[in-house]
Amino acid sequence: MQRAPNILLDRLRLGYGDNIVLEDVDVALPASKISVILGGSGGGKSTLLRHVLGLEKPMEGRILIDGHDIFKLDPNKAHDLRGEMGVLFQNGALLGSLTLGENVALPLREHTELDEETLETLVRLKLSLVGLDKFMEYYPSQLSGGMRKRAGLARALVLDPKILLCDEPTSGLDPITAAELDQLILDLHDTFDMTIVVVTHDLDSLFTIADFVVMLHKGQVLFQGSLDDLKNSNNEFIRQFLGRKPGERQLPDF
Repeated sequence: MQRAPNILLDRLRLGYGDNIVLEDVDVALPASKISVILGGSGGGKSTLLRHVLGLEKPMEGRILIDGHDIFKLDPNKAHDLRGEMGVLFQNGALLGSLTLGENVALPLREHTELDEETLETLVRLKLSLVGLDKFMEYYPSQLSGGMRKRAGLARALVLDPKILLCDEPTSGLDPITAAELDQLILDLHDTFDMTIVVVTHDLDSLFTIADFVVMLHKGQVLFQGSLDDLKNSNNEFIRQFLGRKPGERQLPDF
């Protein structure tokens, strides 16, 4: 994959057993843009992200990355594709028994056969991108919440992915730290050719980083389009939540 790919969600139905979480999901997430998937808690955002990652298979429909159905790839190609996808998990998902450097190195050890010197150089480079190169020997418990999120972002970037998936990146952060993380995501997008997908219910993040917006409501896609189109929507529900006071970062549950 030599360029940033698009992601096509084709007539998806997602759920567990008899419980349908999302259905009739027909969305094209544009290449080289930041797409924000917006919705309240329990609205299916993280479920959708897990399916895009290939961790769960849809009940119906297809997920195509650069035209390839991710559930029809042979194991080797599927492994290669996962190497092209970086993930920032909601809580950072750092292993507490490993240093920051060791955590960031994990994808390199899984997907490459680099020597230790090269590996350490790459890890330090990625940590420097997020302002943490002086903290390689620190353990996650020694860091603030914002620093752990940035460390998780460094790990997500260590394989130079063409797709970056972020699950609630600003969740649990104070407004200033959250705004700094939003700006970091923008800076990384401007520096690297990546397709970025951010799952959030944070309105300030939405208005700061989004090129394209998908809004989930009551198990379906209520809206998809540009941020300007969202702002100009005549949908009563959309107009209500866009009318919230500035600084109220969290979108209420649907």
